[in-house]
Parts: sequence; C-alpha cells; structure tokens
Amino acid sequence: MDFEPLKIVPVGYVRKESGTFIEILPEFWEAVDGLREGDWIKLVLWFHESEKARNVLKVHPYGNPKNPLTGVFATRSPYRPNPIALYTVRIHHIEGRRLYIDEIDALDRTPVVDIKIFVERYDCPKEVPIEEREADIGKGRMIGEVNLIPRKSEHLDELEEVSPEEYDALILEIGPKTTTLTAKELAELIEALKEIYENLSVEIKDGVRKREERSP
Repeated sequence: MDFEPLKIVPVGYVRKESGTFIEILPEFWEAVDGLREGDWIKLVLWFHESEKARNVLKVHPYGNPKNPLTGVFATRSPYRPNPIALYTVRIHHIEGRRLYIDEIDALDRTPVVDIKIFVERYDCPKEVPIEEREADIGKGRMIGEVNLIPRKSEHLDELEEVSPEEYDALILEIGPKTTTLTAKELAELIEALKEIYENLSVEIKDGVRKREERSP
C-alpha cells in the first residue's frame, strides 16, 4: 500500500538553558493564547534523533536485554515507525515566547509538533455517571477555567422515576479536573451563586450591568 507523505511542522523546540522550556516559534505564538501558568498540558514531540530507527518494531523494554522482545506499541521506546513522544507537564512560568515546564528527558532542540491542554476526562478516562455520548458538548460554556457541559435533554421521558438526587445533570470541569453534579446539586449551586452575587457591592454589580449593556 502506498502512503501519501504527511506534513508535520514544528511549532517550537525543547530548550534546556537554565531550566527546561518550550520556545514557541513566532508564527505560532497566537496559538498559546489562553494557556496560563499552572496549566497542565500534553506535549507532542518528534524524536528526530530516532528517525534512523523507524524500522525497529520490537525492543527490549527499558533497554534491558533481560526483558523479552516486545512490540514498540506496547512500550515507551523512542524507536517507533513515527518517532512521536508524548509528555504531560505543567507550565510553571511564561516569559516571552517561552513556556517553562517540568524537566523531561527529551534532548535539547527536540521539535515540538503540538501542544494540547490536559483534560482529565479525556486523558485519564474513568467511569463517570454521564457518558460522553450523553454530554451536550455543543452547549458547553467556558467561564474562566470552569467548563460547564450539560447533559442532553433527549429521552428525559424515559427517566421519570429518577429523582433529582440521582439524576446527573452537568459535567463540571475546573482546569484539568472533572466532576459531575446531580440536578439537586446544580440547583443548590445556582442558589449559592445567586447569594454570593447579591452580596457583592453595589458598585461592582453596577459595573457588571454596564458591561452587559455594552455587550452586543
């Protein structure tokens, strides 16, 4: 089977000068907008030093010949048909076009081909009351670092016997962490937020109203 070549371009490089950081290329700096210090991210690197070993399909795990030969897809070996490496790291500091991160074992000047925000629901999957197919992703709302994803309202007639205490209504993501709220907990949260808002100073609430009036 013939394969068309894939085009992968570096968006930056791993650098190791007084710490480890990702140096983002100028043409991709806009893509960093929204990342904050303290965020956990997934790094996708291209192990360019391993390109000559792309035909290696089995290795001894951890480089120890006492371990039985194992297919590279079942290992973290840098030798692979496509030498892609994945890391989960935390952004400690952003300065200029540099994202200072945790120490990683990639070599200096290793190309970075992508960066994705770490989301527990996707990257550390576990059983949650609301399955992905039941989440109404299109109606999700982001407020600061909080992501609110409601459950689809379809087929609610099939759940007439489910109480508000049992019905999971909302996926709540705060940064990378994910939890769910029942309908009862959601109602309690709404009341608590209303109370907190009402206790704000008149000046702050007036400022909020003026901003809302100016919004299109």
